[in-house]
Amino acid sequence: MADEVSQRADRLLSLWSELSMLHVALGGACACGTGGISLRLDDFELDIVGYLEDNGLRSGIAEVVDFFSDLQKAGMPPQPLRQILEDARNDQLSAAVAEWLLPKLEKTLRSFAELHGPRARD
Repeated sequence: MADEVSQRADRLLSLWSELSMLHVALGGACACGTGGISLRLDDFELDIVGYLEDNGLRSGIAEVVDFFSDLQKAGMPPQPLRQILEDARNDQLSAAVAEWLLPKLEKTLRSFAELHGPRARD
């Protein structure tokens, strides 16, 4: 199980590393930033982790609630999504937390990839 979690987290970390460098345009401009407002996808990192945190605290799964409660107490690291994925890759998350968290992260990151990934611009 630990190897599977580690491999899955590694794939998600690679995907996030690729996606986080991409720019998205707001206000109808192109992704090069000409015109409207352009943001990098990593600007959404705290939003993604906040979404997961809200859902985790309401999940009713004690280990998941404890994980996010502890994260709140410790304060968010500078790159919380990357840190969570590195912790999963290094087998530092409990099985219950990894089992709850990784599918949600995968769905979220794949959605970003579909909307904003290199193939989305083709």
